[in-house]
Formats: sequence, C-alpha cells, structure tokens
Amino acid sequence: MEKQSELLIRSALHDLANVLAGVRGILELADPSRPLSPRDRARLDAVVEEGLATLARTRHLAMDTLPDEVEQEGQDWRGQLADELQPLGTLFRCAFTVALGAGTGPDRWPGTRLRSYVRAAVRQALPYCRGGAMTILCEPGPEAWRLRLTPVDLLPEGLAVQEIEGSGDIGARWAQHLGRAQRIDLAWRDGELQVRMPRSPGIGRSGP
Repeated sequence: MEKQSELLIRSALHDLANVLAGVRGILELADPSRPLSPRDRARLDAVVEEGLATLARTRHLAMDTLPDEVEQEGQDWRGQLADELQPLGTLFRCAFTVALGAGTGPDRWPGTRLRSYVRAAVRQALPYCRGGAMTILCEPGPEAWRLRLTPVDLLPEGLAVQEIEGSGDIGARWAQHLGRAQRIDLAWRDGELQVRMPRSPGIGRSGP
C-alpha cells in the first residue's frame, strides 16, 4: 500500500473512532429507562451528521474527486451554509452568524465546494474561537468570493501547512484538497480568518 493511501485510511479510522466514541458517550450518560432528552438527541444527531460528512470527504479523497458544483443565489447559499454549520455549533456550543458583508460583485455563489471548504475550515478554527460565537461575513467581489471568519485567535495548524504530515484528520485533509483544487487563498490577520476563492468562468460573473 502506498504511503498516502495508508495515511488516508489511518485518518479516516481515527475520525470514525471519535464519532463512535461520541455516540457511546451520549448513550452512556443518558437514562436507559427514558427517551433521549432534546439536548442529547440534538448532540447525537450532530455527531452522526459529522460522521456522515467524514465518510463523504473520505470517499472524495480516496477517488480524487470533488462534489458537483451548482451556482446559487447568495441568500440561499448563506442559508445552506448556516444549516450545514449547525452540527458543529451543537457539538462545540458555538453560535454562528452567516451574513452578507461588503462586496461589489454579483451575489451569486458556487454551490457545494466553497461551503464544504468553509465547513472544514471552521472545524479546524473552532478551538481558537473565543466567546462561543463566530461571525462569517460573505463578500462577493468582481473577481473572487471572500469570507471573513471572526474571532479566530490564530491560523490553525491543520490549515497552515501545505501538506498534512502524519495521520492528520479528514477535515484538514479535505480543506487542503479543496484549497488546491479551487485555488483558495487563506490568511489570518488581526483575529480574523480570511478566505478568498477566485471566480470561475461562467459562475457568478456579470456581463457576457
């Protein structure tokens, strides 16, 4: 087995073991004679949702593929991003605000790939987010889409390196894979994580 395949398998097994441990922990703390409380049900749903995301990312990484891309109106795109971040909000007790920021480009966004990148990047950044709340400002420019995530104390290691060494985790590997494929630039400045993805021809451009 080649080295990268071995590391991918190790990463996937590590992350899925964490998912199963999370499920077991919730069930062990619950009263077996009573239905799950709303809080425990929400946590269980969030753990399972993150496990399904891990499986989907692992499949794409193993096959060296990307999710299909569909252009969306900005309001719909931001609403779906907020929904997709909800499991992380439940697990990390973080409230997310996803809003339209300043921008001079058309408010049309690439469907799943940029959202998937942001979701993976947020997972890496959450340990460095203070106050139990994160704001994500979405700024459509004429040549690129920009997102600003705040507050984040530093650039997470899993996003800073060019290549994941050792086992890593699937979220970090997925962010690296999407970042290379979509030419995404990531920077940290003054407590803010900044994401920039250049517009592709025919997606979200104005004019002919």
